[in-house]
Amino acid sequence: MDDPASSFLFFLQAAEPAAAITWLEILIDFLLIFLIVGLNGFFVASEFALVSVRRTRVEAQAAEGRKSALAALRLLENPTLFISAVQLGVTLSSLALGWLGEPTIAKLLEPLAEQIATEGTAAYIAHGAAIVISFTIITFLHVTFGELVPKMFALEKAEAFALFASRPLEYFAKLFKPVLWVFNATGTAIGKAIGLKSSLDHASVYTEEEIRQLVKLSEESGHLNKEERRLINQVFEFSETTVREAMVPRMEIVGISDGCTLEEIVEAFRQHGYSRMPVYRGSLDDIAGFIHSKDLMPYMLRPKQFKLEKVVQKPMYVVDTARLEDVLRQMQREKFHFGFVVDEHGGVEGIITLEDLLEEIVGDISDEHDEEVNEQIQPAGDGSYLLDGGLAVRDLNKRLEMNLPVSEGYTTIAGFLMSEAGQLLNEGETVPFNGHVFRIEKVDKRRILKVKMEKVAVPVATGNQA
Repeated sequence: MDDPASSFLFFLQAAEPAAAITWLEILIDFLLIFLIVGLNGFFVASEFALVSVRRTRVEAQAAEGRKSALAALRLLENPTLFISAVQLGVTLSSLALGWLGEPTIAKLLEPLAEQIATEGTAAYIAHGAAIVISFTIITFLHVTFGELVPKMFALEKAEAFALFASRPLEYFAKLFKPVLWVFNATGTAIGKAIGLKSSLDHASVYTEEEIRQLVKLSEESGHLNKEERRLINQVFEFSETTVREAMVPRMEIVGISDGCTLEEIVEAFRQHGYSRMPVYRGSLDDIAGFIHSKDLMPYMLRPKQFKLEKVVQKPMYVVDTARLEDVLRQMQREKFHFGFVVDEHGGVEGIITLEDLLEEIVGDISDEHDEEVNEQIQPAGDGSYLLDGGLAVRDLNKRLEMNLPVSEGYTTIAGFLMSEAGQLLNEGETVPFNGHVFRIEKVDKRRILKVKMEKVAVPVATGNQA
């Protein structure tokens, strides 16, 4: 009787005949325990699989007539029903496990407890210990095999398990539909009574910062590459950027007077290389519209038939404080690729194109404007740059990966420097900013034409030497 098996049989034989435990009873009870744990795991895994599965994948398989996919799609379209059904299944499984599991294991441990002590305080302690041990074992089985493992499996195999579980879960939901309706109605009523506005619909809602964090984690885990993360983040930046930050400023606009001849217009397109150019009456504050270079082609062989009003397209106006996402919707709605940016007084501040909007998301797209920017940023041999005073701050930031501030008070480097200095600047004056020194190289009638930008070394503080 030294081996554990002999001792265990001795404990079983020591029990009262009326309460004797047979191996068959033990086997049946444990099979029921594992079945209940499995049911609990099924409901837990079903919830996580259906919540995390890609709906588009399910819709594609449902379109092919797959019954399990159709059932999964029906559940996804009614999240309140399937979440409530899952919670009911988990609750019933947990109650059944507690009702059957703890007494079963405690009953197995009772002979051991009686051998330790049969009467007095020691007997109560021994029987109490048996209950605690059985509770611990059942809790371990429940949490590990009924919760954690199914959850991990469902997240790893979301699509496969969602399709596997959808039909049984749908049958379960139909069977208990009256009960689920009572639960949902009661929960909704109580929620409204205490001032909760949300319904029982289980839709996941994430803030922008949470989505950014999820994107970051996805990149770190290898599910997204660096470029994909950048594009997603740029979409958020796009919605927060104003037209003033992305437009081509007024001083860089090349326009055509409404009095120009066909030859003059063709020469302007050839000289500047643009595909579209604005047409103005007298000044840029009185815009007639814009011309697309392709509309001039039919008149190249028949110049006498040319009339400017035939090729001028009506202008689209946007305010300089509008968000880029609103301008994009306006362009899509009105079918424009080109817009004039106006201030609160109606004066033209600049132009914005569809390409400018796309660049805010995907990055620089090489075009005629980029060639102009290349001319405005001339690198010097000593690491400095000679900048055009009319260079847009946003273009400098993009091209040299700088972070100069953009304000409603200016759009160009010249405007930025005068804003920083708080005064008009003359040749030879310098403006330091964030590790750079901007030296005014050329001025014409208070207008800054050329600026030299140099990077300066920031002195490193060192401790006193002994």
